[in-house]
Amino acid sequence: MENSVQWERHPVRDCFHVYSDGTRLSVLFETIQDKVYARNLIAVLAFQYHIRVYCDVVMDTHFHLVGHGKPEDIARFVAQLKRLLIRYFNQSGRSCLLKEGIWIQADPLADDVEVMDKIIYVFRNPMDAGYPFLPEDYPWGVGRLFFHADSAVAVRCVAEMTIDERRALLRTRASIPEEWEVDTNGMLLPRCYIDVDTVLRLFGSPRRFIAFLFVRKKDLTKQDEQCARAFLEKRGDAELHAEAEAQSQRLFGRRITKLTQAERIQIASILWQERRTLSRKQLARAVRMPPALVEVVFH
Repeated sequence: MENSVQWERHPVRDCFHVYSDGTRLSVLFETIQDKVYARNLIAVLAFQYHIRVYCDVVMDTHFHLVGHGKPEDIARFVAQLKRLLIRYFNQSGRSCLLKEGIWIQADPLADDVEVMDKIIYVFRNPMDAGYPFLPEDYPWGVGRLFFHADSAVAVRCVAEMTIDERRALLRTRASIPEEWEVDTNGMLLPRCYIDVDTVLRLFGSPRRFIAFLFVRKKDLTKQDEQCARAFLEKRGDAELHAEAEAQSQRLFGRRITKLTQAERIQIASILWQERRTLSRKQLARAVRMPPALVEVVFH
């Protein structure tokens, strides 16, 4: 049965859905070690940049998290996450997986219902991707934290490790709470860094949490499309930048940033003739011109 309840909405501040592009790869986090590294990295960087994580998951091709943090801290978190993931795959001899880098998007969330929708979207992600059991059984998600008795088993806590052991296991020199625990794979347990109390307050009751779990198919598809759209737009911009640069070299033998305004308009005209479906803002970004000027020229 589809969930058609209309919930009252309350505005929120500084809540974000952060996710990577999984549409261009058949696999990225292909091994247990890869997934453990990504989960630990999310936990450590979130702690380092004062981000409260409400829900996260690492899949074969991408990751998601929903959390709260100042926009500038989210931006620093994303930048460092990109840098360290690229370094990890380069050092493991798999730089071919990241020929275009790794694309990570941070979307602000407007109200509490949108936050809860995204938490459920992230929580359900393994099941919707084909995982044959319930989402709380997926090893690289939040587990049984929400309206469950947490059953995750710790084998060691950070306080029991030497500094060298911490650095070898977690691949970081950053200080983290000594009470944090790891499982048999060396993965930090979600209960160490997931802000469970806030999630439970948001939903209020198991009944409401279950109600949100009954996501309508069209709503799930809409969220999938929303995630893909951001990366398709970025990819479109990257391709346009490359084509604009190629035209600049062909016509003028210089980088587009070295061209006069009239020369840039000439290149914009070529792009416009070939792609009438372009938005003026996208065209402006491609040729590094003010959008207002492009609107006047290409009306």
